[in-house]
Amino acid sequence: MSDAALVIEGLEAGYEPGLPIVRDANLTVQRGEIVAILGPNGAGKSSLVKAVAGLVPISKGRVLLNGRDITRTPAHRMVFEGLAFVPQTENVFINLSVAENLELAAAIVKANRHERLEPVYAMFPDLLRQRALPAGQLSGGQRQMLAVARALIAKPSLLILDEPSAGLSPLLVSQVFAKLREVRDTGITVLLVEQNVKSALALADRAAVLVEGKERIVGDSADLLNDERVAALYLGRHTGKQADKQLANQVVGESV
Repeated sequence: MSDAALVIEGLEAGYEPGLPIVRDANLTVQRGEIVAILGPNGAGKSSLVKAVAGLVPISKGRVLLNGRDITRTPAHRMVFEGLAFVPQTENVFINLSVAENLELAAAIVKANRHERLEPVYAMFPDLLRQRALPAGQLSGGQRQMLAVARALIAKPSLLILDEPSAGLSPLLVSQVFAKLREVRDTGITVLLVEQNVKSALALADRAAVLVEGKERIVGDSADLLNDERVAALYLGRHTGKQADKQLANQVVGESV
């Protein structure tokens, strides 16, 4: 646990009291890893990362960030704890320019604007060239790059992204994911929710398959690519209806 960037223990969370979406979830993310959270629609993937980020109420369990308990830290304080969260939508201010989006992020954390913007522009040269352009005029991929860049202004130790590939073409997904590798190479741990299973497993070091609010399979991405249960459920490889049903039952239990 000493090398863990994030530890989720017995987490129960949901929007309404007594109606948890996340149920006894457990996950450890080591420092310097990229970990993907996978699963079918309604599995609780986004709710899990939003609970970690302080956006969904937690009723049980705890969350540790670099060994510190952040379980009920308000969402607006998470950035000062070293956690940056990039939501799937509305993750940039479309009426502000690229530069204004980044400058605002620096102002929020009360950081020296030049010191924070220079390394971010170096990592995202397209944003430097388009810094005067309103964010609403960026392409989907460029807007996602800006959202990531805004998060990096705070110099987080953990970057969490919710569906970063949503609505992007395969080429743009490759570009965004390549940039996330660069982010990881700077020492930042990355946790992302993804529906694009093949691309996520190609990017991540490890992955967790979430079903009904709880992790059911956790392992190295290379192993999960060859896992029959994952293949049958999420990668479109079929072994026959009866075999597929048995594999699904192994993952989600008798409720499937």
